[in-house]
Amino acid sequence: MGYGYGYGYGYGYGYGYGYGYGYGGMGGGAFKNMPLELGPKPWTLDYTPLPGGAPDLPQNQLPGAGLNYPQNLWDPALVAGLATTEFAGQLAAWQNADGGLTAAELGWNGNTAAHQAFITGEINHMLALMADDRDRYMPEILAQADGAPLYWMQLLNLGGGEKPGMNALINFATRIGEVVALHFKRRYARVRPSTLCPGLLLPFGPPRHPAFPSGHSLTGHLTSYLLREIAVVNTNLGTELMWLARRVATNRERAGLHYRSDSVAGQIIALAIKNLLVAPLIGPDPYPTFRSILAAATAEANAAVDATPANQWW
Repeated sequence: MGYGYGYGYGYGYGYGYGYGYGYGGMGGGAFKNMPLELGPKPWTLDYTPLPGGAPDLPQNQLPGAGLNYPQNLWDPALVAGLATTEFAGQLAAWQNADGGLTAAELGWNGNTAAHQAFITGEINHMLALMADDRDRYMPEILAQADGAPLYWMQLLNLGGGEKPGMNALINFATRIGEVVALHFKRRYARVRPSTLCPGLLLPFGPPRHPAFPSGHSLTGHLTSYLLREIAVVNTNLGTELMWLARRVATNRERAGLHYRSDSVAGQIIALAIKNLLVAPLIGPDPYPTFRSILAAATAEANAAVDATPANQWW
């Protein structure tokens, strides 16, 4: 007599996540600001004369074409670049713009037991965000890693180049926000949270620069603060702009890339930079291109929806 018994059990689980994102037009630092419609086109070059001896390609010079490039045709992103060079030249005016930081933001900056407790509390907060939020917010986290300015453009319904002043203002905030953030990151040199707690399990990165302050928080809040300087009919705009800045900053915490104090410091420094830029003038204007951008953006925001942009917008 024989008896046999067999049991088999199999379990398979697969999970896939894909996200693709691309944008153009913000020009974060490269001189490649070219509208899509003016991008590369194929041409077939044939120098064989046409019947009758006429050239195959037009070679006449347009009559009356001037030698000076029209100011209104400048790409808004590059106008923002001009304004950024003016800002960078005023380093002495803003290099200590973090003077408003208190122990609430700098509680990590030391070697005492109290400093360690501060850091531990922040990491525990990030671990909770990882467990509770990260999976749900991952599409936003990925999109905002390099494309956060587009969220402000969509909130303001910008597109098609019809409001170059507002586009330039967003671009300016992005550019100088990065300059200011890097300046203070080098000063404080705070280690990334995942270095202290590998269990944060980063979905990407971390970026190859220090954590404090958060660049996304600084540039996002600066963008919102500057846009709030524009008088618009929609009185809810200020609330929505600040909500967006906080959301983008918090998403960097959800990703495990920034401590909460990084985000708070970014907002504090952004406010200090905004106040510096819009302060009443005493003597020559150190930021004339920025002020032109702000004036153009204000005019656009208060004009009719179908208004034609001014020929000389900055």
